[in-house]
Amino acid sequence: MGLALLVVLVTFANTFYAGYLQQREMLIRNTLESNQAYATKAAGLTDGFLQQALSQLGYSAQLLGSGFDSPAVQSAETRRLLQQNQTYNSVVIVNAAGKVLNISPPMAEVVGQQIGSSGMLAALQARQPLVSEPFVAGTGRLVIFISHPVFAPGGEYLGFIGGSVYLHDQNALHAVLGQHHFLNGSYLFVVDRQGRLIFHRDQERVGENVMRNRVVQSVIQRNEAGSAESVNTRGESMLSGYAPVGLTGWGVVVQRPTELTLDVLPLQVQGMLWKVAPLLVATLLAIWALARWIAKPLHDLARIANRLDDADTAGNIAQVPSWYYEVIKLKQAILAGLSQVQRRITRLNTETVTDPLTGLLNRRGMMETLQAWEEAGRPFSVAVIDIDHFKSINDTYGHDAGDTVLRFLADHMRRAARAGDVLCRQGGDEFTLLLPATPAHEAVHACERLTHGMAFEHAYPGVTITLSIGVADFRREDIHVNGTLKAADVALYQAKRRGRNQLVEAERA
Repeated sequence: MGLALLVVLVTFANTFYAGYLQQREMLIRNTLESNQAYATKAAGLTDGFLQQALSQLGYSAQLLGSGFDSPAVQSAETRRLLQQNQTYNSVVIVNAAGKVLNISPPMAEVVGQQIGSSGMLAALQARQPLVSEPFVAGTGRLVIFISHPVFAPGGEYLGFIGGSVYLHDQNALHAVLGQHHFLNGSYLFVVDRQGRLIFHRDQERVGENVMRNRVVQSVIQRNEAGSAESVNTRGESMLSGYAPVGLTGWGVVVQRPTELTLDVLPLQVQGMLWKVAPLLVATLLAIWALARWIAKPLHDLARIANRLDDADTAGNIAQVPSWYYEVIKLKQAILAGLSQVQRRITRLNTETVTDPLTGLLNRRGMMETLQAWEEAGRPFSVAVIDIDHFKSINDTYGHDAGDTVLRFLADHMRRAARAGDVLCRQGGDEFTLLLPATPAHEAVHACERLTHGMAFEHAYPGVTITLSIGVADFRREDIHVNGTLKAADVALYQAKRRGRNQLVEAERA
């Protein structure tokens, strides 16, 4: 039963642990997939935002192509772009020589000045739609510059129109990316191709280089979407999804602390345990009941085997239910052993061990029986019986009368004996009664029944007899039966010395 319970508990623990690992893996996988999906969506929105911004600038560049030198047209376009959807923090028109022609919000001190920022210089040289690399403007702010070239109707390059997006300030780009702040602890950030933060929920971190983050390296270098478990630049374990912005090569990363994702795991495991516990308890109870049911026949046989000297042992063994192989074979073996003992005892009642006059066991038969009981460690009592003044009966009435008296005593011993008692005649007028599983004080009562039963009968016409009896018992802790026989003989002699017609129980140390 212990082995079965151990196997069930180990199996349950292994299954429970496997379920725990599966739940953990599922939470992590779902978070990674969700973050990758959000990163891909945010990258797409960012790309769409930039494409729309370039499209707006392209429309304005087309209008400016035929009225590039008109201050009214210039002001109208810069104001419209600035106010249309808050895409830009400022809008500027620059001619082919690199001088600022118009700017919104208006800055009189800038108009007519030569451009010097890296983003505007790149736009001037590119002469094509361009989203610049983030750069630090003269104001100290991190900026990206989105521009579109302006061409005259004849194809002459006139300059460009462009808008600045301040990465530290609120604008349409922040509105697009800010949609992906989640209540579950996930957050989004964007890096440029050098690994600098150009968007982060913590505005103070904008401009920080985080290229050492393995996820940032993957999205910038591989330029493909994916997800991974990682450790951020602050040593926190994260579940990250990422995707590139196709137009600029930026990387969008959505991540969530692993600890937050796994916070729900204990509750899920607890719920799983409550669902499984009833079945586990029922299984353990079933094992306990089944084990007891299987073990009961073995327990009964062990109990009976400890009391093989009982008269009803064979019947008790037969009543033990035997519904499986091992119990069947054990029952057969025990019954065979009992049968062998019975056959051995029966064999002792042959002519070689039987007294021909009385039909009782002779001394040889008695000693073989005692030897078998000694080997089996079987407790018993022995009563040595002697007929008082038997010699005078022989002398007075003859040997035939003496033989009749001996048969008379043997018959009374049979009537007084129990099933399993062994009756012996050692020789002459000395008889022995062996009582298995009987302590000495019970053997005394059996001998008293014998003497009372024959006290008022004539053993031979005109002859009544009395008996002197010595009783001793052999116990499991005794070593040899010879000591028991000697003790019974000593008790018999004490009975004779005390005047015969007495029963004396041997004293034990």
